[in-house]
Amino acid sequence: RAVETLPSPAALAEREARGEPLTRAELGVLLAYAKIVLFSDIVASDVPDEPHFDRDLMGYFPERMAKKFAGEIRDHRLRREIIARVVANDLVNRGGPSFVNRLQEATGRPAADVVRTFAVVRDGFALPALYREIDALDNQIDGQIQLDLYQSVSRLIFVTSGWYLKNEAGSAPLGQRIVELQEARKALEPKLVSLLPAFSRERIEERRQGLFKGGAPEKLAGQLALAEVAELIPDIALTARTANADIVSAAKAFFAVSDAFRIPRVEEAARSIMPPDYYDQLALSRATDTIGVGRRGIAVAALTAHGAAADPVAAWLGAGGAR
Repeated sequence: RAVETLPSPAALAEREARGEPLTRAELGVLLAYAKIVLFSDIVASDVPDEPHFDRDLMGYFPERMAKKFAGEIRDHRLRREIIARVVANDLVNRGGPSFVNRLQEATGRPAADVVRTFAVVRDGFALPALYREIDALDNQIDGQIQLDLYQSVSRLIFVTSGWYLKNEAGSAPLGQRIVELQEARKALEPKLVSLLPAFSRERIEERRQGLFKGGAPEKLAGQLALAEVAELIPDIALTARTANADIVSAAKAFFAVSDAFRIPRVEEAARSIMPPDYYDQLALSRATDTIGVGRRGIAVAALTAHGAAADPVAAWLGAGGAR
């Protein structure tokens, strides 16, 4: 802080009272240091040895060079450091300087697990292509609308990464975890809107219309309007695996539970809360996590006990709701 002349705690408190954020130069310093620290953490771990990160290694070099000298690049003595640098840059650029630290504090998991989970979300949701679509809107739409688009993706990354870190051990190979998410998306995304409770459908349509009227292409507006629902896909996939049900049936039960207990309204209310400090934020996060675990548990119970019924959740409720 002293070396980089960053503001003191007292100065930050004064700025907060005046509603003044950090300057771009100060944010740049934080981004740089976050990348340096994360680079060291990645190099010290076995993350660079994951075969999946070969694509990050190859992406560091010009395409023609990567094709012609693929073998030499894979055997390069700085292979691990290149992967660490590329991944650290990508994670901090997309998640922000506090991304890893916040998730470590929330989950107790090491930085290496956070990095792997980021890769699952990034590649499972094909986010590089999505970012390119948003980047292409430079000077074509209102800057604030474009920032809203980026923020939608950032939220998807953070929330979904947090879910994985809290609910899965991450012991499966990285490539397998990514494929599982891709397959779940392929099965669910075309049907998501039709499966949602009416309250959620209306909210998503309002969001889509707002983005579209703001200048976002129609397809992109629809995709990002669904982001808050897309972040539930890993939870639905876990519900399906736990109940030994197909993923569409699991999604129907999952959203039926949401509707029966008005969970989307609770989630929207939770998102509107601005906790004044870290501990209030932690309490809010724990509360929403508990709701999520309960929803999944009820969906699993309904599918397990009444899977043959036309509406397993209605049958479960009619039978007294025993778990």
